[in-house]
Amino acid sequence: MIVVVGGIKGGSGKSVTAANLAVRRIADSYEVLLIDGDDQETTTLWASTRSENYPMASKKLTCIQLRGRAARDEVLKLAPRYQDVIIDVGGRDTTTQRAALTIANLIILPIPPRGPDIWTLDKVALLLEDVRTVNPELKAWAFLNRADASGRDNEEAMQIIEETPGVELIPPRFGDRKSFPNAHTQGLAVTEIKPRDQKAVLELEALYQYCFSTKIVPKRYKTGTK
Repeated sequence: MIVVVGGIKGGSGKSVTAANLAVRRIADSYEVLLIDGDDQETTTLWASTRSENYPMASKKLTCIQLRGRAARDEVLKLAPRYQDVIIDVGGRDTTTQRAALTIANLIILPIPPRGPDIWTLDKVALLLEDVRTVNPELKAWAFLNRADASGRDNEEAMQIIEETPGVELIPPRFGDRKSFPNAHTQGLAVTEIKPRDQKAVLELEALYQYCFSTKIVPKRYKTGTK
């Protein structure tokens, strides 16, 4: 499966989400290619930190950089070598993101329940409409990232997502937990950091199972089914 973790607003949590899903997928013995398609190179820095601090763990994950139209052409060449490809793209409507979406099975949109992130959803809908002229089967799933423990912001954000054409709100969510950024700055996923944040681990597990479940994703989207 080719998964893009995208959107057109920086700082929404795309790189953290992509890295955590990649590590969790590898834990199930899948061959995963993690691609950094963001000019800020956040995922590359994460992978470099992982390689320096945890060389044995880093051997199980392949991370490369791709930009522009190469995000389509090179992925098509490389994808057969892996069971899953996860692409972290920049927080803008870029050539890289559009190229990746033309061949992706799924785009995951982390959406914090705050105004600036929610305001971009109309533009995301237009982007998806354009891309689906080439890739009509592209699925688009949005989830709340850095969600509040309580309050109206979550509910208001969920309502806006549900009203956005072409985007489906999915039940998993990440809470506003320090363990996600703390793990990321160490080159780790929340499943690997110590002390273990069990709530964060369970949130990642929910998103992982939802995204990679054979009950949710049609078999034609999968290259290796367990």
